[in-house]
Parts: sequence; C-alpha cells; structure tokens
Amino acid sequence: MSQKSHYFTRNQPASRGKVPHNSQATSSLDTMAEPPVASKSPSKDNVAAELAAMRSILEKLAVDMTSVKNGIENLNETVTNLGGRMDEAETRISRLEDEENEASATRKEFVKQNRRLQEKLTALEGFSRRQNIRIIGVKEGTEGPDLGGCLKTFLSEALGIDAEDPWFEMDRVHRVGPAAASAGDSRPRHIIVRFLRDRAKASVLDAARKKKQIDWNGIRVCFFQDYAQEIQEKRRKFDEARRLLQHRNILYSLRFPAIMTFSVDNQQHQFSNPAEAKRFISGLSTDISGLDDGFGMLADDF
Repeated sequence: MSQKSHYFTRNQPASRGKVPHNSQATSSLDTMAEPPVASKSPSKDNVAAELAAMRSILEKLAVDMTSVKNGIENLNETVTNLGGRMDEAETRISRLEDEENEASATRKEFVKQNRRLQEKLTALEGFSRRQNIRIIGVKEGTEGPDLGGCLKTFLSEALGIDAEDPWFEMDRVHRVGPAAASAGDSRPRHIIVRFLRDRAKASVLDAARKKKQIDWNGIRVCFFQDYAQEIQEKRRKFDEARRLLQHRNILYSLRFPAIMTFSVDNQQHQFSNPAEAKRFISGLSTDISGLDDGFGMLADDF
C-alpha cells in the first residue's frame, strides 16, 4: 500500500460512506452566513415614564412615612401623657389610701370613745336611779289625790314598814308615762318612789323579797329596783339562767349592772355573759343546793 493511501486511511473516521469535514470551520461559516439580529433595548420615553411612576410611588411612600412618623410621635406623646396621668392617679390613690387608713383608725377610736361614754352615761343614769323603787300593780285612782300618802299606807299595810319614820323619808313619788286613755285600762302605770336614803330603799326591797308575794286590796303588787332601759335589757338576758338556778334551789344575786353571782359547793361563781352562765348551770346536777351561800333569792343588788 502506498504512503498516500496509508495517510488517507489514518485520517478517515471509522464509519464508512461519510465524508469527513471540519466542524469548527463549518460553524464559523454558518455564523457568518446568518444575518445580524437587531438588539431589543427600551426607548427613552418608556424609561422616563417608568422613572416618573417610580418617583410618584416614592413620593407617596414619603408622604405615608411622614404620616406614620407623625402618628408614632402622637402616640408617644399620648403614652407619655398617660404615664404622667397614671403616676398622678397612683399618687392620689396612695394618698387616699393613707387618708382612709387614718380615717378608719380615727373612726375606730371614736367608736371606742362612744362606747365608753355610753357606758359611763348608763352608769351615771343607773347611779341616779340608785335610790328609786319601781312598784307595779297599783290600780289607777287607788291613790286618790295624794299618791305619797297612799304609798305610805300601802308600805305600812303590805310590808309592815313605818313609812312615817324619817328614815323612810321619800324625795319624790310619781307614776311613769301619760295617763290611761280610759278608766277601764287594765294596765296601770308604774309608780316610781325615790327615797332620800339608799339604805331605806334597800330595806323596802328586802321586806318585799321576804314577803315573796304581796297582795294589797285584792291586787298583786311587785317591787323592783328602778334601772335604765339599757340595764333592764342586759339583766333580762339572765332570765333563763335565773329559772335554772331556781329549779336547782340555788340562791343567787344579780348585781349591777348585770353580773350574776352564786355559790355551788362553797365555791363562788360570777358571770357577766348570760350564755356562759346558762351553759355552766345546765351542767350542774339538779340535787345541788346553794342555800348556805349567803345570797338572797332574786336579789337585785346595786
């Protein structure tokens, strides 16, 4: 084989029937053969319109941002004002709380003082009535024109007391309250007798207590120490304890203003609370007797 044939064989592709060619050269030729394409660039008018639109949008944003900034500043100012008002409100509330605490303490002190003054007033009224006796049951009109003379006769006949004795001298005698509307009223007014001497009053009450039941001219008459309304209410709360003591034959004394005293098995007991007295007496057996305790049954000592 000739050298020319060998050279041709080495430069031929493996496939048969195809003529070899240079691909790079062919591409360059094709490119040169294509007509030039014009570049697509926006016109100046379109660019100016777009810029103007963007400028308008930015201006609107600037205006909106200014409004937002002003709103934020207003909010900050409002919050600052609210903070100041809250501080002022807290100061006022704190001052009001302090004043309320002072007023509450002052009110409590006034309540205590009022209670003490009321107790003193009640005690003074009680002492002013110390020499008084309240008589219940004497019919209206029985005394005639002279109530004092009728009462002396009554004390002499019913209790065996010489009312003419200067020891039993009376300072004042009168009925309590307005006269009855009709003569047939079955509830006569009470009679208040004030003695000049407290011991004379005590002697009359002792005589009435010893008689236990007093009947005069066919009517039942009762004697009581004259107490203020507040004292009467306090003493009335011991009624149940009194009945329990009487049921057990225990002698007692109800001292002024409302202090129950009695003895059981030679041991003295004293109560100012009716509930405690009732509870203690209820726990005692019924066969206990305090007859030797030295206190008078139904005694109302001042």
